[in-house]
Amino acid sequence: MAGRPKIDLNEKVKQLLAHSSESDHSSLAPITNFEQRLNACFGLIKYVDDHVTHGKFYQAIYDGHKSQLNLMTLGSIVEAFERYLKELAVICVDTIAPYVFDNRFDVFSPTGGNLAAQFLSGSIGRVMCESDTWLSNESVNKRFGQILKSHFSSNPWAQLFPDAKQTSRPEPERTRANTLAILWQIRHSITHNTGVLTLSDARKLTLMSQTVVAGDRQLDPNRHDLTYVKRFLQETSRYVNGKVALRLGELLTERLQHDPSLIEDIQELADRVSNQIQQAIVVDGKTGTV
Repeated sequence: MAGRPKIDLNEKVKQLLAHSSESDHSSLAPITNFEQRLNACFGLIKYVDDHVTHGKFYQAIYDGHKSQLNLMTLGSIVEAFERYLKELAVICVDTIAPYVFDNRFDVFSPTGGNLAAQFLSGSIGRVMCESDTWLSNESVNKRFGQILKSHFSSNPWAQLFPDAKQTSRPEPERTRANTLAILWQIRHSITHNTGVLTLSDARKLTLMSQTVVAGDRQLDPNRHDLTYVKRFLQETSRYVNGKVALRLGELLTERLQHDPSLIEDIQELADRVSNQIQQAIVVDGKTGTV
């Protein structure tokens, strides 16, 4: 009797790439996508709680699996926020690219391959933004600062997430930035160290939080932790949406005041961008409708 045929694991792993489903987020606003991704993560936890706890189970085994699920969920919701920032930046680039002629996009360095891959999308923003990671306050500040700066200005636009040294910025903005930096670091620990807080991770988090964080420990978030992170990121996304919408309108208005012939239908542009980001922008006195 012949034995089982040998499985080509290299080929099997490559076959994974064909196992995908149609994305249901492609036509939605970034902030709407973000909310749906958050809800999907919490829906998973609720489904497990609603069904597993109604059957026979061993509490210790359940607690172990639930801890792992919570850890994966925490990483996923921080990654969803990164995706939100990236999608918002794409819209910003696509909106202003036809009306600016300076070096603001030099902060991005898309390869020829990335450019070719996005050719049919017709989106210069996706070429610029999609291939990079947006996993630190510094990278987010640098990119949005260049995208939204005044025309031909050498000074970047104000930082979305100012650090503690920028005392001219309101204290709540600096506190928000510090909390987000902690979440970026936690995401790093989950992704690269399976949720183990290494000694170096713990030291960084101790400095960020100004509280002693023990090293060589497994991060074990509970449901309340996840809920508070979700609320923080929701509030932060709404803050970002409002701030970016205001600046987009200001920048387009600046360009129109310099060259009134740049934009033929101002109201159409304001309406379109307002719908794309689900936040009204004001361009040269014309307010977009959502």
